[in-house]
Amino acid sequence: MIAADVAFRATANTAAAAYQQAPPYLAYRTDVTVDIPSLRQHKVISRTVETRTQDDFAVLQDLPQGQRQYAHSFPLIPTFDALSYFHLTFNGSRRDTLSYVELEKVLTFSDSSMGSHSDVVVTYLRYYHAEYAPDTNDRIAHIVMVPLPTLTRDNNSDFFLHDVYVDNATNLPTRVVYAGPTTDFTVDYATVSNHWLVQHVIFARTLYGPLKIGRVHFTVDATNSDFSFPTTPSDPRLAGPPATPSPSPPR
Repeated sequence: MIAADVAFRATANTAAAAYQQAPPYLAYRTDVTVDIPSLRQHKVISRTVETRTQDDFAVLQDLPQGQRQYAHSFPLIPTFDALSYFHLTFNGSRRDTLSYVELEKVLTFSDSSMGSHSDVVVTYLRYYHAEYAPDTNDRIAHIVMVPLPTLTRDNNSDFFLHDVYVDNATNLPTRVVYAGPTTDFTVDYATVSNHWLVQHVIFARTLYGPLKIGRVHFTVDATNSDFSFPTTPSDPRLAGPPATPSPSPPR
């Protein structure tokens, strides 16, 4: 078996390639449960979603005959590459619960002597130590990712990559897990008609008040199903030209 860091680099490249090969349009059903125990709130949202994957512009239809709105894919676009650089946004409004993932950069690894058109090119694992977990087998490789001080020092992120489960036959992740003191984020994948897609997501976060007096914990659990890949969108607004992305602010 190859070294865990080498396996992770290969998996990141395979995931990035799958992301780049996303179908132009994607339709699916999502069933989402939102729980906020301390507020005694429990909400179940079922929607059909049809999205233009190039810019994540989607039409959301609440089931069975509820609100129809245009927004990002809900709860996140199923072509999402969880090994990329990204931001999560969640709005738990009772009226129009929305969430989305903003992918900043696709992560790939390459030999420094080779040319690449990727957003990010890395030749070694600078930010993580990778090792195999004991449950690794011939079918699934379980890679544990230990964040290093080069990543965590002066970093205000509240979660980091923790586990990557890899299908050894395809070299694609089947599960990606992020963890931190206040946030846990798990993404499960399935391959549908040769497309690598998010099938299940769990996002949990604890929010604290000033001086950590009082806290609110919430969980979002989403399952996607009934995937299809229309060549022409059913809603004419999705057939228009993709929106021009706004430039990122200086960092």
